[in-house]
Amino acid sequence: MNSSKLKEKAEKNFENVKVALKGLYDILDITLSDDKFYYEAGKDNITAVYKNLIELLLNEYGLRNLLKKIQNSEVELNIVLNEYIANT
Repeated sequence: MNSSKLKEKAEKNFENVKVALKGLYDILDITLSDDKFYYEAGKDNITAVYKNLIELLLNEYGLRNLLKKIQNSEVELNIVLNEYIANT
């Protein structure tokens, strides 16, 4: 795959992350806007994920370490993804 295609794919992946985080934010807004504590906590966490992802991707050292951890399976996600993966 040439660098132009890789750049295009990366930009699409980044846009997908932004859309997914916006979707989570919208879900919080719809379901928890009356419960200020959980609503604010959810917003803060989504914002933190986005900001840290951007900083990580812009930091060459951080990005290299993340890639090494992923390659060595050192990254654990405590998110239940089995059902999602089974349906894809």
